[in-house]
Amino acid sequence: MASIFKRGRWVDADGKVCKKGTLGATLQKSRYWMVKYYIDGKPQFVKGYTDRQASEQLGAKLERAKAHGEQGLIDPYKDHRARPLAEHIDDYLADLRTLGRDDMYVYNIEKRLAKLLSLCGWTKLGDITADSFCRWREMPIEQQQVAGEDKRIGPNTLNQYLETLRTFCGWAVKRKRMATNPLVDVEKMDDSADIRRERRSLTPEQIASLLAVVPAHHRIVYRLILSTGLRRQEAMDLRWGDVRFGSSKSFLQLRAEATKNHRAAMQPLLSSVAAGLRRLRGDAGDNDSVFPSIPSIYIHRKYLAAAGIPWKDEDGRQADFHALRHTFGTLLSNAGVPPRVVMELMRHSDMRLTMKTYTDPCALDTVGAVEKLPLPTGDDSFAVSATGADGEIVDSARTFCVTYPQAEIGICSAAIGDYSIDATSDVTLVIGGNWQQKTPSGEEGVTSWGTRIRT
Repeated sequence: MASIFKRGRWVDADGKVCKKGTLGATLQKSRYWMVKYYIDGKPQFVKGYTDRQASEQLGAKLERAKAHGEQGLIDPYKDHRARPLAEHIDDYLADLRTLGRDDMYVYNIEKRLAKLLSLCGWTKLGDITADSFCRWREMPIEQQQVAGEDKRIGPNTLNQYLETLRTFCGWAVKRKRMATNPLVDVEKMDDSADIRRERRSLTPEQIASLLAVVPAHHRIVYRLILSTGLRRQEAMDLRWGDVRFGSSKSFLQLRAEATKNHRAAMQPLLSSVAAGLRRLRGDAGDNDSVFPSIPSIYIHRKYLAAAGIPWKDEDGRQADFHALRHTFGTLLSNAGVPPRVVMELMRHSDMRLTMKTYTDPCALDTVGAVEKLPLPTGDDSFAVSATGADGEIVDSARTFCVTYPQAEIGICSAAIGDYSIDATSDVTLVIGGNWQQKTPSGEEGVTSWGTRIRT
C-alpha cells in the first residue's frame, strides 16, 4: 500500500544543516510530499505535490499501475504495442536466420505470417487474438486465399499456420513484447484424414528395373539414397569431406548444417556403394560436391516410365523422389532390422514416424510373418471333436454347423461334414460359458466346453 510523507532536515539557529541533537537544532520539513510504494518487495519513492490529497491520489494511481503489471508509471509493453506488427515479424525472421534456420524454413514462416496479417487485418501485436484466428480458420475455403492462390487449404495446412503463429507469439513473450501468448489454448484440427501426398515404397523387383534404366551418372545417386535414406537436399549438400572411407567400414559424416534437423549424424555406407563412391571421386577436393547433379522430379518420372513403374498406384500413392527414403525404411523393416535401429538409421526422433509413415504396410511380408508363428502344425490340433453318448469320437477332423429356430422347440437340421441328421434326431448343442441353451427336445443344455451329439 502506498504511503505519503514529508522529508526533513535538521538546521541550527542560523539555518545551516546540522545533526540531530545539536543544541538549538530544529526539524525543517519539505514543502512537497513523497510517495512510497513497493515493487517486488523493494521500496520506490516518487516526488508528490505540496497538496496532501493530490499526493495521496498519486499514490493510489501508482498502486493501480502496479496491479496492472506495470513497473511504476512505465508499461514494459507500451512501446512494443505501438510498433507495426510487420516490424516485429522482421525481427523474428532475423532471429531465425541468426539461429541458423535454413532459407526455405524462414521463407515458409514469412509467407504464412504475411498471409495471416493480410487476411485477418492485424496491424499491431494486440490485434492477434485466439478469436480472430479461429474466425479466419472457420471461413469458407475460397475466403482464406490471397490473390493468385488456388490451392485447397486443408486441416494439416491450417495446423501449420496455427503452429507458426503460436511460435511467433511465444517468441514475442520471451522477448518481453507481449504479456501472454493468445494462441496457447487453441486446439489443432483433426488432420488424420488429410493426406495430400501419400507415398509408397518400391518393391525389390521395381528397384532392379529402375536401376537398370537409370544412366550411370545418376545410378550412384539412387543407390546411395536407397541404402542410406538421404533426403534429396541432403544429397545435394553432400561434400567429399563428408564421405569417410575405411578399410573395413565406410560411412557418411553428415554435418549439422546439411541435415533437416540440424544435427550431425553418422550414416553407415553399404560396401558396394562405398566402392562406387571411391571410383567416382577421382581427384575431387573435400569441398567439392559429391553429386554435380541430382535428378529433377521431371527426370525421375522419365526414369520410372522407362522402368515400367507407374507414378501412382491404384490407391493414388505416388513414387516420387522422396519415396526412395520410404523404400529404405521399408527394406530395413522387411530385413528384420529392429525398429529402434531403423529409427536411428532414418535419423528420426519419434518411433511413430518411422513405423507409421516411413514403413509401407503394403510392402511388408505379413504372410511370411504369420507363417513363422510357433504353433502346432497338425490338422487335428484345432479340430472340434464330436463324440457319441458313450464317449466314442464320431469325427474329430470335421467342422459342423447347427441351425435351429430361436423359439423354444422347433425343427433342427444339422450337418457334420458328410453326415446328415434328420429333424427327429435328438441333438444337444452345447456352447461353452456360464449359461444353458434349449435343445430341440426341450431339455436344458449341459454347460460344458465342447460339442456332443446324442443318438
